[in-house]
Amino acid sequence: MESVKPRENLFGYGQNAIFDSALLYYQEGDYESAIEQFKICLSSDPDVSTRERARSYTAGSYGKLARGCVQKKDWEKALHYLDEAVMLRPGFADLRMLRCQIFDHLGRQEDRMFEIRFSLDMNPQYGFAVLHEGIYKYELEDKEEGLARIKESVECDPRLDTAMLQKGIALHEKGDHAGALGAFKQVVPEMAKNPEEVVRAADAHAHEGRWHDAEEGYRKAIELAPHFADVRLKHGRVLFEMGDVGSAISEFREAVSFNPRYTEAFVMLGIAHKKSGNLDEARDAFNAALTTDPENEIAKKELAEIP
Repeated sequence: MESVKPRENLFGYGQNAIFDSALLYYQEGDYESAIEQFKICLSSDPDVSTRERARSYTAGSYGKLARGCVQKKDWEKALHYLDEAVMLRPGFADLRMLRCQIFDHLGRQEDRMFEIRFSLDMNPQYGFAVLHEGIYKYELEDKEEGLARIKESVECDPRLDTAMLQKGIALHEKGDHAGALGAFKQVVPEMAKNPEEVVRAADAHAHEGRWHDAEEGYRKAIELAPHFADVRLKHGRVLFEMGDVGSAISEFREAVSFNPRYTEAFVMLGIAHKKSGNLDEARDAFNAALTTDPENEIAKKELAEIP
């Protein structure tokens, strides 16, 4: 493949021309070009936070390509893309569960169960993984135990309480176990196209400390509305809680680029820089926060503590 030249900067991101170019490709759905550009950032950008963002977006781009292959039932090619994705971000549970479903189609049951267990080890309350553990048990082990686990998945993620899930339960009660299994395997979370609904669901996960679920939700909301400064701030906070400070810094930067008077985002940017030992950058961020809100107590306190 020929080298892709950086795209013209249309949105004024202005921090890294190659990253901005890759992000534009990603937003336009040209995931192969996005991957090529993001990989340049991964191999050459001196900024750790930019490399970490590029890593996440590269994994996400591979995931998008894999989903396209799944729609065409090209399981092996989809699995190839997902292998690339999980090498970059092994903790992205949505990619793990897509692998689980592909392994099911390929008849690779041990690999299927591995992905379920891996996802549940990361987050025992991840509803989609709970659902598929129930489906696995229903199909291969114990139908009643499996059904109970399937029902439990709805308690973890109410979006799974779909018409298809209820159809599966009804078919089970009629003794049509094959029909029930087929219905259960078609259950997917009801995803809203309105980013505000996605954000509300992510907010609920964050409130309960379910950071992986919250991170996934905010990431999906950003795909729907990439220029919402408040969503960037929320995503950054969750990344910060998960220990991914570099990616959090990138999200806080995005928030203040979209809203240059966003005091709270400047404060979080300063805190993240301070935690990373970037004291000059932290000082600049806290001063920017005090420019927009001179009485901000957190910014004043944090700034006073910097040597």
